[in-house]
Amino acid sequence: MIVAKLGGNALAALPEALALGGRAPLVIVHGGGAQISELMRRRGIEPSFVGGRRVTDLPILACVRSALARVSDELADALRDAGREPAQLVRGEALVGRRLEELGLVGRIERVDRTALDAAWEAGRVPLLAPLARDGDTPRYLNVNADDVAAAVAAAIGADELVFLSDVPGVLDADGAVIPEIRASRPPRVDGGMLPKLEACATALGAGVRRVRIGAGTVVTA
Repeated sequence: MIVAKLGGNALAALPEALALGGRAPLVIVHGGGAQISELMRRRGIEPSFVGGRRVTDLPILACVRSALARVSDELADALRDAGREPAQLVRGEALVGRRLEELGLVGRIERVDRTALDAAWEAGRVPLLAPLARDGDTPRYLNVNADDVAAAVAAAIGADELVFLSDVPGVLDADGAVIPEIRASRPPRVDGGMLPKLEACATALGAGVRRVRIGAGTVVTA
């Protein structure tokens, strides 16, 4: 089983995700950060982040849901063009979160419900998972960092590999060169969106995921 998280230009990363395991069970987790920020600014809202995670209130959550639905539709069309049928999970069908009060309507994954994933695989479909979770047992939604979602899903299904694919070739050092291997116990100093990505790598490895890779060039080991 393989979990691929698509960030940056998700459509450009999709062929690599599909080539990872042939017809092995695959979950695709997608982000939508650039699209969310663009929509927020069009609505007069300036994005704000803490530790690489987006501060979210109700108007921002509306932007998040709208932008993620659009990204999901684009990826679903591309999957069909590639001969794979998607199962779009954009309403927190598989994710239950716990709210992080200091960030507003933002959560961490508390539980992954495999029911929707198993149903997709049994139907021969590829689960296409947006980073939205249900707030406990309520009907409310929480915005969740897509890297956190990918790590939680990989741990829950016992994935053989978790891969983060984007327009970044890997973790870069101070000179802009890709760091080929990183120990999760000794991560390099990073900031912005790479911080939650490395945290997600450590979470996945700690839960028994066999291999974690960032881009084409960086392997993260336990």
